[in-house]
Amino acid sequence: MARSNARQEEGLALTPLQIDKEYLNEKAPLTETEVKSGTRINFYIPFTGKLVLRLQRWRLALVFVTVCAWFVLPLELPALHKLNAGFTKPCPHHAKHIQAVKGYSQHLSSSDLLSPSSAAVAEAQKESPEARWKKWFAKLESDYLAIPSAQSARDALQRYTNVSHYAGTDGDYNSALQILEEWGNLVGAPLAEDLKDLVFDAGSAESQAYIKGTDGKDDVRAWTDSYAVWLNYPINSSLTLAKPDQLDKPYWTASLKEDVLDADPTSSRGVPLFHGYSASGSVSGQVVFAGMGRKQDFADLATKGIDVKGKIVLVDYGSNFRGLKVRAAQEAGAVGVIIYTDTIEDGEITEAKGHKAYPDGPARNPSAVQRGSVQGLSFYPGDPSTPGKPSYRNATRVEPQDADSLPKIPSLPLSYSEAKVLLESMKGKGLKATDVNSRLAGAIDGVEYWTGPSDDIVHLENFVHLQVRDIWNTYAVLPGHIRDEVVVLGNHRDAWTFGAADPNSGTAAFHEAIKGLGELYRKGWKPMRTIVFASWDAEEYGLVGSTEFGEDYAEWIREHVVAYHNVDVSVSGSVLQASSSPSLSRFVEKAAAKVDDPNSKRNKSEANRKIALDAFNPLGSGSDYTVFLQHLGIASTDVGFKRAPTDPVYMYHSNYDSFYWMDNFGDPGFHRHEAAAKIIGLMAIETSTELFSPINVKDYASELSKYLAKIDKLAANKLGIPTKGAGARHPHWLQRLRLAIHKLEISARNFEHHKEHLRRKLIRLAEKHEKKGGKKVEKEICKVLGEIRGLNKKLQTFEQGLISKEGLKGREWYKHLGTAPGRWLGYGATTFPGVTEAITLDGSDGLEGEAKRLTGHIEGLARHLRGH
Repeated sequence: MARSNARQEEGLALTPLQIDKEYLNEKAPLTETEVKSGTRINFYIPFTGKLVLRLQRWRLALVFVTVCAWFVLPLELPALHKLNAGFTKPCPHHAKHIQAVKGYSQHLSSSDLLSPSSAAVAEAQKESPEARWKKWFAKLESDYLAIPSAQSARDALQRYTNVSHYAGTDGDYNSALQILEEWGNLVGAPLAEDLKDLVFDAGSAESQAYIKGTDGKDDVRAWTDSYAVWLNYPINSSLTLAKPDQLDKPYWTASLKEDVLDADPTSSRGVPLFHGYSASGSVSGQVVFAGMGRKQDFADLATKGIDVKGKIVLVDYGSNFRGLKVRAAQEAGAVGVIIYTDTIEDGEITEAKGHKAYPDGPARNPSAVQRGSVQGLSFYPGDPSTPGKPSYRNATRVEPQDADSLPKIPSLPLSYSEAKVLLESMKGKGLKATDVNSRLAGAIDGVEYWTGPSDDIVHLENFVHLQVRDIWNTYAVLPGHIRDEVVVLGNHRDAWTFGAADPNSGTAAFHEAIKGLGELYRKGWKPMRTIVFASWDAEEYGLVGSTEFGEDYAEWIREHVVAYHNVDVSVSGSVLQASSSPSLSRFVEKAAAKVDDPNSKRNKSEANRKIALDAFNPLGSGSDYTVFLQHLGIASTDVGFKRAPTDPVYMYHSNYDSFYWMDNFGDPGFHRHEAAAKIIGLMAIETSTELFSPINVKDYASELSKYLAKIDKLAANKLGIPTKGAGARHPHWLQRLRLAIHKLEISARNFEHHKEHLRRKLIRLAEKHEKKGGKKVEKEICKVLGEIRGLNKKLQTFEQGLISKEGLKGREWYKHLGTAPGRWLGYGATTFPGVTEAITLDGSDGLEGEAKRLTGHIEGLARHLRGH
């Protein structure tokens, strides 16, 4: 161990090339344990470094036989689709490995990289195998891009938004069957005469067979699974304001309704106002304005002498997730919470700045209300009754009072026009909001923001029924040549109201993407990897449908899923934004760059301009990638067109998230929907069709260096430990972390070099095979494909190396040590969350332990890559 540490310290002074050589050439002596327990055999493999096997003596005979068999038994490439030479003898690989190599070869044959061993054919083609591959792939993409259309997306969205469909309702069930029928027809899957015959209980044999492709269910298919989960529904609610001496005669009663608008035909069929997973209760108290309801806001109020204990707090939707506002208020001693959307969230597009309100203009309608869940999302998502386990119909459930993700105090959503009454009741009471902190005040026209507490008394009632209800995830599968490498694309289907943007703009884009991929499939294209499309349910309550699936199929996902691509809101504005695992950012950028910028269609001088992505954000939470990335370690992406500062205001989770708003304000012409569909489809094609996984470990390692730079800043600002310049100090935990990332960068660079080496080698062999043919070349091709298979499996499991079995402090469900939703952010990502939050939230308690844990995982990633 001492020698290893010395080498680590020495490595800081070495150039990357020198360190690479150190990894390749080091011949370390046997450790004391190795001397006692057995013998170590060092295998030196070109381009791959060293594979060290420590084996007990009694296993040496078995090793000898195995090594001999490897070299004696001839390698075999199973019969290729277009390769007529005989491959008749067994290949010394595991059955799955053989199947995968066979799938690779079938795919390469069908995609023109490997062609019949005929000089005449090669002469006729006059193209190299690599040129044919590129031409074939370009045509595949071109054929796909010609299929999605703006008009078809518009028609789909109009179908999906005709009725409300919040989770667990009849509208939701009907939408599940609607998607089942549409997706089944688009991919050419057989459908039952009665679609209900394709609805299975989660955990049943049918459900397992359909998702895993077993028991004869391995062809193109579509079906629906149901989970039984906790959901709550409103019974009745009220909000009043009264003088302290006239509590039985309130002078103001909130309507708790949104206006019916003649121009918007669905606004008359809205959903009652309530919060998902809110607590039932009736409470009274003075009202206190707590800004955005952040932990810091409550701390600042307490510092200034504003006590919220026993009060009802009014907070603005903004910054952190609404469930954390309620949790923070609860911890501060409040008895109830009212959440409204302040016009400060709308920037320049407000009535106060001259814009007309919806439906006459782009500004927010004053009666619009944001519904939403108040679950403690950043502590654990999914069904609160079965944390960490799938919610089957017969599941054992915790008691509601023991479910940590459920709030204990009641809450209600409110429009800014009605919140204005409460704000005015606090005028001149307590402190001016800006005297507490600069971000506490809002921007409603004519309102002075004071903290209160008010003299007048607010009475809040929120009665809801928490019950077990069915939800429905719908799936479609396009089988690939390989069944154990799977690409999952997901969009949730449930909506708080009509969901024109959230989520059914994504559903409409999915419709177009699946239409395009299904048409290619029917015309003869078959992906190399299997593609699974998922329509998740109950996302709005707390990512429930996807989380239950992830907990249900955790082992299968870890072993099979290459990447998860999420689309939630595909269109709510004009700017394409992407968040992803760092290993996939270049891949998303590449897909977007092949699609015409929909905003250029309105400007002839910019015609044919492609979409450019300038920046990527790390993934926190707030959508269905959460279980894949944060719980299971699957590389993930999330893309969609978001609102720019001058775009029409998107009235999130309100009755006005309607087809009329989208058709007239959100995306007139539906060109952004078309563009989103094209990006989604290209991502599906490339992930499923390229021989090498799109995951780039070099990019990932580079991004970790940026995460480390944030830790350096925190160390300087929060701990008083400058890490740069005069007086710089480097605590041991930070040195080790820095060295581990440095090693990972080197290993990742070597890995990407090796990937390129294999790609070029395969092309050379394909050219050789085309000219000469012969079993020797075929065996070499088999061997290279086997190496590529091993490399792809390492890429598939790479990010799982940052998954800690113990989970994050105080929220064990979240297991990713690289990125997580901030403990008190909910949506936003916190990088290196264990280390970061030890500094920012826990007063450095456990800091060194968290740093040691993170360092160990990063060192493990470097070893993982060096073992290729």
